[in-house]
Amino acid sequence: MNVRQLQIFSEVAKHLSFSKAAHSIRIAQPAISIAIRKLETELDTVLFNRDARNISLTPEGTALLKHAAKILAQVSEARLEMLELKGLEKGDVSIAVPAMHGAYFFPDIVSGFMDKYPNIRIHAKEEGIEEIEQDLLSGAVDLGLVVAGQTSAEIELKPLGDEEMVACVPPNHPRLKGPTVTMAQVLQEPLIVLRSGYFLRDMIDRVGDELDIRPNVVFDTNLFIPQLFKKLVRDGRGIGICLRLFLHGERELKGLSFDPAVHLRMGIAWKKGHYLSAANRAFVEYVLSKTG
Repeated sequence: MNVRQLQIFSEVAKHLSFSKAAHSIRIAQPAISIAIRKLETELDTVLFNRDARNISLTPEGTALLKHAAKILAQVSEARLEMLELKGLEKGDVSIAVPAMHGAYFFPDIVSGFMDKYPNIRIHAKEEGIEEIEQDLLSGAVDLGLVVAGQTSAEIELKPLGDEEMVACVPPNHPRLKGPTVTMAQVLQEPLIVLRSGYFLRDMIDRVGDELDIRPNVVFDTNLFIPQLFKKLVRDGRGIGICLRLFLHGERELKGLSFDPAVHLRMGIAWKKGHYLSAANRAFVEYVLSKTG
C-alpha cells in the first residue's frame, strides 16, 4: 500500500464514482480500477460494493478511509514543512469567517496582510460558526474565526477583541428609543436576521427558548447583504440584531445596547495538532498584532 493508492482510493470514496475520480485526478479510468483492485488484493478485502450503476463503501472501505485521510494529511504536512525549511517564500492561507466579520472586520486585515506578504495567496470563504468548526476539524480549512468559549476541545484558539451585540433600529422607532433595550423587548419586534447556523441567529433562538418567547422573524436569509439589511431596517420592515461594527459610519441607523450588555469574544482558531504552515502562522500573528 502506497500514498498514490490511498490518494486514488480517497478520490473514488469522495465521488463514489470511478469516472469522476479519474476526471478529478486526471488519469485514465482503467488505471483507477486497476489501482483499486490491487489495493483490495493487497489488503485481502473488498473496499467498494459495486453494481451496474452505483458504488458504495463497504465497512472495511469506511474504516480505511479514516486512516487514509490521516495519512494523506500527514504526507501533505511533511511536504509543506520540508519546502518551508528550504526557504520557500510563497504559501497559502485558507480561512473561514462569519458573515458580518467577513464584511466589516476581514477586508482591512486581508488588505494589510497582502501588502506585507504579497506572495502569499489567501483562500477565504464565508460560513456560519458551526460550519466553520466542522471545516476546521475536517481539514477543509486551516484557520477560522469563531466565538471563544463555544468550541470543542479539539480546537486551538487565540482570542481577539470583544464585539458588542446591539439592536439595529431607525432613529425614529416608535417603541425602541434607547439608549438600551432588553432582549425580551427585541424578540417581540419584527426581526430581520440570518438563518440558523449563524451565531447571531443561534443566540436569538437560544435566548428566546430561555425567555419562552418565540422570536418574531419576518425575514431571514443565508445571504449576508449589508445594503439589504440596512434598507429593510431603515424602511421600518423590522429591526436587526448585529455587531456594533456593522453600524460604523452609519448615520441613518443606530445601535441600542442590550440591558444587560451582550458581548462576543471572537478568536482565530485551528485544529489542535494540525500543522500550520508558515503562511498560516504569519496570518495568525498578523491578525493578533492588529487586534491585540
